Amino acid sequence: MKRAATFLILSALIAVGPALGAQDLSGSLESRLGWYWGKANLLPQTQIFAGSLDGKVGDQDQPVAQYSGKLEVAYDPATATTSVALEEAWIKLLAGPFDLSFGNQVVAWSVSDAFNPSDIVNPVDLSLPVDPIKMPVPMGRIVYNGNGLTVDLVTQPYWVAPKLPAEPWAASSPLPTSFEAIGSTWENTAFGGHVKASFGLLQGLDLGLTAYRGRTYTPTSTLNFTGMMQTSVTLAYDRLTYVGVDIVLAPGAGVLLKTEWGYRTLRDSSLLEPEAGAASLQGVSGFEYNLAGVQLIGEYVLNLAKGAAAVGDSLTHTVVGIASVDIGSRLSLRAAGVHEFKGSSGMVAPQLSYTLADGLKLKGELFFFYGESDTTYGDWSGNSLGRVSLNYAF
Repeated sequence: MKRAATFLILSALIAVGPALGAQDLSGSLESRLGWYWGKANLLPQTQIFAGSLDGKVGDQDQPVAQYSGKLEVAYDPATATTSVALEEAWIKLLAGPFDLSFGNQVVAWSVSDAFNPSDIVNPVDLSLPVDPIKMPVPMGRIVYNGNGLTVDLVTQPYWVAPKLPAEPWAASSPLPTSFEAIGSTWENTAFGGHVKASFGLLQGLDLGLTAYRGRTYTPTSTLNFTGMMQTSVTLAYDRLTYVGVDIVLAPGAGVLLKTEWGYRTLRDSSLLEPEAGAASLQGVSGFEYNLAGVQLIGEYVLNLAKGAAAVGDSLTHTVVGIASVDIGSRLSLRAAGVHEFKGSSGMVAPQLSYTLADGLKLKGELFFFYGESDTTYGDWSGNSLGRVSLNYAF
């Protein structure tokens, strides 16, 4: 039903789009090769074709509506399988300060760059966990754009499962694994909102509040036993309650300061007195600054999870650094580093992209991991990966 509804949206856009107003047809082809260090041969990776249709209804300067649809076809040479996915496909009605949209959408409420506590509306494609991609899902959305005030409200009638890490990123488990069935019932309808107020302090100050009620996209595990023997693991997606606050301040001199804090509880546990293992807090504080043409981003991340009585609370600290620069009009360089202090593990990821011609871009990226086993990035220390892709957009 969910897939049928979203495909109907795209079909309607294609059928009636030409009669509504000006359209913009576009598409892209992307071919990839990759390798894991220690393996002799290049590995063909997912090959992607994507096409999109965008347009406006009514006057082009002051339209009464907008629409967008994107279809992606992916071929995985490793498994010789082809998949077709409907990406963003929505219709947006414009009525003065209100924008009302329906269909497959992506909602980004976070103000941070690397870690995004409040981006909890969309599931994430974790096929490559170090390069996650937000997955568009069906929802209704209304946005009020006032003078210095923005109110963004969403409701999701269906829960959509995330894409879990693919081999060799998936955690190895010799036990059979099952998932808790989640139906499209009213109990699983998600809803929430983000409110942002802007002030004229210094070069600009934004204050935001987030509240959301839905299901988590990170599964929790339950061990199943037959007698004294453990026989399987059941993965369930718990009910989630989330509240958060974010602040963005531009003090001047080209500096942008950001901080964002999010608190969540699971399984209908109390916000103020949560049960053991059912609450966590994540805070991200960082900056952006352009130094002689080099864009610098830094973040400090704190995670605090309330553990069971026998385990105790878990506290982790992480730092992130990102530097990017454009050299001329064709060459772009970027380097990112992440270090988690608990267990001393991390990742270094340099990236290069070069525009060969109009619409034709070559991109190379490396992911290096370090750390001991049983640490966040140390578990991937054997997965250091290089990828080269060629993208043609038309």
